Amino acid sequence: MTEGQFTEFCKIRDEFRAYVDELSARASSWLLPLQEELRQLQGYSDYSVETPVVYNRALDDVQAGDDIRFIIVADNPGKNEQLGKNQRYLVGQSGKLARSWFKAELGLDFERQAIIINKTPIHTPKTAELRLLRKLADQRPTEFDALLAESQKRMADFAFRFHVCLDCYLWISGYGELAGRGLFKPWAEALSGYYEKKSDDIKRKVLVFRHFSMNQFAIEYKSNQAGLPVIGKLEAIGQANRRRILGW
Repeated sequence: MTEGQFTEFCKIRDEFRAYVDELSARASSWLLPLQEELRQLQGYSDYSVETPVVYNRALDDVQAGDDIRFIIVADNPGKNEQLGKNQRYLVGQSGKLARSWFKAELGLDFERQAIIINKTPIHTPKTAELRLLRKLADQRPTEFDALLAESQKRMADFAFRFHVCLDCYLWISGYGELAGRGLFKPWAEALSGYYEKKSDDIKRKVLVFRHFSMNQFAIEYKSNQAGLPVIGKLEAIGQANRRRILGW
């Protein structure tokens, strides 16, 4: 990173951290009990809810000399991500698959050459359980929906600003919930608004793929665009998905 890029990166990162702190202060008193109710209802006995709204501490490890090639946008913090000892994104099985793929196919150090943010910092054990969390919020349905939508719009803002700052690839992991009545439609709409008047040069670096989990991305990668170099193949698949899902 240049000195200017690192200064801007730190500004965005600090705003992200402050937003998570503010969101936690606003909502944790009622959000954590809801998440605990969800955990018990789903029979998860292998963890407890420690961090209702999760900031990615790995961003604090980024140094001025790091060569960031990818911004990875995952869904939301799961069991491992929200643990007090972690509070980092993509540290479960999906993260292991991502790190392994980046090393094997791109020869990149995932920790030093990629940063990770989410579409929302609100925790559920599995992403689809955000819908169940919404149902459990019977005493605060409007408040929860507003909180979830607001968090997605802010995360879209952070994703866009990080992208403009670092001028690298923005890798959106998971597209099943971006369109229609999907959980992350507010995020997708907000992100699309930011790119509406941007040049094609930066838009082409926005790539959309299937999730890393259960080798979904690896399967998608292997079954498309044979014969292209790795980056060319990523661009071909990711740009086609972006046009199909986001419409630009």
